[in-house]
Amino acid sequence: MTTKLAVIGGGLMGGGIALDAARHGLMVTVYDSRANGVEMLRARAKDVYARWVKNGKIEQSDADGALARLRPASSLADIAGADLVIEAVFEDLQVKRDLFAALMPHLPAGSVVATNTSALEVKALSEGFGFADRFLGLHYFSPAEVSPLVEVVRAPATSDATLAQALAFLDETHRVPLACLDRPGFAINRFFCPYYNEATRVVEDGIAGPADVDGVARDRLGAAAGPFAVMNLIRPQVAAHAAANLASLGTFYAPSRTLLAQAHIGADWKLDESKPAADLDAVEQRLLGALALPAMELASEGVSDPAAVDRGATLALKFRYGPFALMRRYSAELVERAVLSLCRRYGHPIPACL
Repeated sequence: MTTKLAVIGGGLMGGGIALDAARHGLMVTVYDSRANGVEMLRARAKDVYARWVKNGKIEQSDADGALARLRPASSLADIAGADLVIEAVFEDLQVKRDLFAALMPHLPAGSVVATNTSALEVKALSEGFGFADRFLGLHYFSPAEVSPLVEVVRAPATSDATLAQALAFLDETHRVPLACLDRPGFAINRFFCPYYNEATRVVEDGIAGPADVDGVARDRLGAAAGPFAVMNLIRPQVAAHAAANLASLGTFYAPSRTLLAQAHIGADWKLDESKPAADLDAVEQRLLGALALPAMELASEGVSDPAAVDRGATLALKFRYGPFALMRRYSAELVERAVLSLCRRYGHPIPACL
């Protein structure tokens, strides 16, 4: 059982993890390198807890107690005594490894260390450190204080005891774990990043506009929001960075020129832009293929259980159908045609199941 949690990084993700854990009765120490980082988190926590009280999710006494359990750390030394330490700093391999090097002298002997990375290799983050057997990935989805799904990524060195403690913590905080192997993109981003990336290529190729693509995603594929709307929520810069982490898997996975350009200018997509005579059937085929191809690959690699992946897609992304369930809604011939078309387009290996 986890009684004391330390979160390193009080921003969007780390802050959400911290304020939710405090709500569930854990003492949470938060370290943030920004001078006002923890103060900003406490202000955010007050707003979130007040909204939950107003909506009847918690009582005012619960909100007051949760806020009291959020405690600032003035240095990494203040995390001593934590049962579990969750790192949620900038998504960069060297930044995270530098943090772990600084953290090592302050780690209690039995504490578990987790990274909230969305796509970096968990093994690469802990390699060479003395806590590799106590290390794993706990990938939360945004907003972390609300979204129930957490990808649990076991690296080769992760011990059974470490995994068990992490799962117990997720149970304590009412989260739904999705077990994944330590592969690029894990389970959800493995298909979600290429899906929104292919949406940008559809626009790049002049087939349709963002409004047309989002309409197809909602009306034909069952997405609660189209890929361009979602990229605006997570920010194009974040979307491009996540896609870039999958580039080692081939050209199909690498971020498009259009996505990189949008990230560079730092602007949101114009969601009302349509193209006259847009080919909606072509959009549907491209998006279907972009979901099916990586799903086939992650299944063949044994990254995660397909049924669990589908459930994760509905929980984290608000898809009506996960990628495997979606494929079953189409004829095998149509799915095969969509996947083979993308393989030819990007020179990508054909999945073994085809």
